[in-house]
Amino acid sequence: MGKMNESTYEALYVYGKKVFNNEMNAGEAAKIVNQNNPEVALSSAVHYINWYSRMRNADFLSWNTNSELLKYYVIKVYEEETIDDAAKAVLAARKYAQYKNRNDLDLELVQIANQKGIYLIDVPDMSTNPVKEPDKKEGEEELSEVKKMLDQVKKYIASKGFSYEGELIENFYLSLKSKPFVILAGTSGTGKTRLVKQFAEAIGATTENGRYKLVSVRPDWSDSSDLFGHANLQGEFVPGAIIDYIKVATENTDKPYFLCLDEMNLARVEYYLSDFLSIIETRKRNEEIGQIVTDEIILDKVAQANYGGLFLPENLYVIGTVNMDETTFPFSKKVLDRANTIEFSFVDLNPDFTTEVEDVEVYELTNDFLKTEYIILKTDVEDSDRAFIQKVCTELQTINKTLQEANAHVGYRVRDEIVFYMLNNEKSNLLDYSDALDNEIMQKILPRIQGSGAAIKELLCELFKKFAGDYSGLSQEQTWKQMRTYIGSNSCKYKKSAEKITYMMRRFEEDGFTSYWL
Repeated sequence: MGKMNESTYEALYVYGKKVFNNEMNAGEAAKIVNQNNPEVALSSAVHYINWYSRMRNADFLSWNTNSELLKYYVIKVYEEETIDDAAKAVLAARKYAQYKNRNDLDLELVQIANQKGIYLIDVPDMSTNPVKEPDKKEGEEELSEVKKMLDQVKKYIASKGFSYEGELIENFYLSLKSKPFVILAGTSGTGKTRLVKQFAEAIGATTENGRYKLVSVRPDWSDSSDLFGHANLQGEFVPGAIIDYIKVATENTDKPYFLCLDEMNLARVEYYLSDFLSIIETRKRNEEIGQIVTDEIILDKVAQANYGGLFLPENLYVIGTVNMDETTFPFSKKVLDRANTIEFSFVDLNPDFTTEVEDVEVYELTNDFLKTEYIILKTDVEDSDRAFIQKVCTELQTINKTLQEANAHVGYRVRDEIVFYMLNNEKSNLLDYSDALDNEIMQKILPRIQGSGAAIKELLCELFKKFAGDYSGLSQEQTWKQMRTYIGSNSCKYKKSAEKITYMMRRFEEDGFTSYWL
């Protein structure tokens, strides 16, 4: 998040006052502020907007409080409301300052009160009195422990001089937690490999401690022996590129291990990764050892002494990075169905010099942070989740009927993995429902669409209507231009998916063929 200026402070204050006066809820207000002031994240905007109500009621202020914004609120309440309201605002701010042992801030607040003639109310002893967190108000986003940790991850990445668009980190986390196999695709040089490394480092997995490993895929890889190993002519087992790393991970299941397959489509993925793709689908719970396990990795008999009984452990997270160009191979549906494919297409060449770079502490997290809770839809979900699952599945069923017209429909595996992503998001309170489902449409459904027939064009048109709206009219422009115009002047249910379909339609109309990939 960039540094906020006074115009952002003013927007937060104005909408905070609207929420206090019951003119709108905090969630609606935060979206407006975030759209006009992107330097403040949506979750932060909700929090800051609700400060106004809490300060008017002299409530305790929690979370990562911005001192300058806090003082701004005090002065604005004094200028626009009664002296009693100003006294309550000062009290709320001083509660926070004393609870955090911010003597400098407390002194500044007292000075402001004296300058303005605001009487001071005695502050309770915040060091001994337990602090009751304020009740969550309508529209307010609760900051879960996961959200707090991901904010820390973002700060760590920013401290290294990098940042990523929007809520990419949350999306990456949800994808890993839903299934430990993720593909990062897009333009070369957009930070795909770096994201994996820095995300891992932020939670304590580094090259130095052996919990992050980068493997560069070779163009001559043709089967699973390149990954797992093979017997040579002398009958000796030659370990593959990742077998020893998997073994170490199985011996330390309390910590997450990250395996990055760099430029994984320089060779045909479905050839060298075939065994992995099959084995990952055999995940099941082993109640005896209290872990999620897979079927055994099939190796040559000569490997049994050192690698016998080896499986993919629950703490192994495999991330592949890919460039889609003339030097690489496309993906089969077998691969796409088994992964969340996150596209990197946004590039802003202007550096951000406004954000201060500072050292950020690394948090050593256990595998519980990323370990999946769901493997089988019918047995692993709570009864209380069924209504939410039905909501997601009803939407997917509608989309799938449209896909079926072009023989591009998805199966149960894709359904389950989308549901798991949505459940993880719901429980962690990271993304809006529509934004989360928009991600999954982009990552699990649209990558499977390609072709040159009339059925593909009709499919893109029908999907656009579901995701955005009816673009058609009296215009004689090409279809993709009508779609682009519609997106530019209307709100869309699933905006990213609508934009991608517009791109795919342009390719179809200009080249006679289309696919998801740039």
